Amino acid sequence: MEGFTIIDAVVAVVIVLSAILAYSRGVVREIMAIAGWVGAAVIAFLFAAAAQPLIKELPVIGEFLSDSCELSIIAAFAAVFALGLVVMSLFTPLFSSVIQRSALGGVDQGLGFLFGVLRGILLVAVAFIVYDRAMGTERVPVVDNSRSANVFASFQSGINDNIPSDAPGWIVARYEQLVSSCAAPATPVPATTAPAAPAAPAN
Repeated sequence: MEGFTIIDAVVAVVIVLSAILAYSRGVVREIMAIAGWVGAAVIAFLFAAAAQPLIKELPVIGEFLSDSCELSIIAAFAAVFALGLVVMSLFTPLFSSVIQRSALGGVDQGLGFLFGVLRGILLVAVAFIVYDRAMGTERVPVVDNSRSANVFASFQSGINDNIPSDAPGWIVARYEQLVSSCAAPATPVPATTAPAAPAAPAN
């Protein structure tokens, strides 16, 4: 069709696949999955420093990471994050299956379909925002000439308005907070002894 590009086809596929996946899983499972990712990230951020010594004790990885405190902290964060996801993945299907087998199963799937459509639209809008910021003045005609770029222009402006201007600084601050335990301890300044008062001359 005239005016459509390969980008429009990719956008349609992303939204349709997101809707079908969310419909099959249900809105409860989709929301719990997102909550699991967020919860795992928070737990990993809080307990990465505590897990760092355990990571250094691993046979092969520990030797590789022993020379870098920041790398070992990042590895500990990844390990705790993965463990949190595994734990959440054990409970999420059990709870969502109970919902789908109940009288709310149809409602759960219907809301899941709507959730999937909205998620797909959000993902596409974010992709266009990343494209605009990454490319700058260099443009790709197949993207700019697509109908999706025109349709999602309003979504992009709305999302851009809600993105904090200091978002990169916030991410850097969280990273520095994560690896703050790697900062070299301050070298204590030795106490200087005050010079003794001169002895009084003998009479």
